[in-house]
Amino acid sequence: MTTEIRTFLDWLFDTLDHDQRLDLAQHGADTGWHGLTYTKDCALLFDQFEAEIWETLVNDSEDFGYQNVAEFIASFRRSDMLSSFDTFKNLLVWYMAERICRDNEDG
Repeated sequence: MTTEIRTFLDWLFDTLDHDQRLDLAQHGADTGWHGLTYTKDCALLFDQFEAEIWETLVNDSEDFGYQNVAEFIASFRRSDMLSSFDTFKNLLVWYMAERICRDNEDG
């Protein structure tokens, strides 16, 4: 029986094992992980989970005291990745992956 991938968390937990998620939380998504290495793959993931990722960004930007999502994204370590829509999507997928892995380091 195949389980349906409904959320980004479902996708991430289905794609990376526990140790990989711990490493991703510690070293970042830009170090190369299955499904997260190529811009094209990340852009497709963003398209699939766009509403969930954007809602998380809106909530996080408010929680961290930013005026808006754009200001929040500009603070990212890899904010240099804004040269195209696909690299923008890539950056947001990496943010989401890192956030989930940091929030779930114990599981």
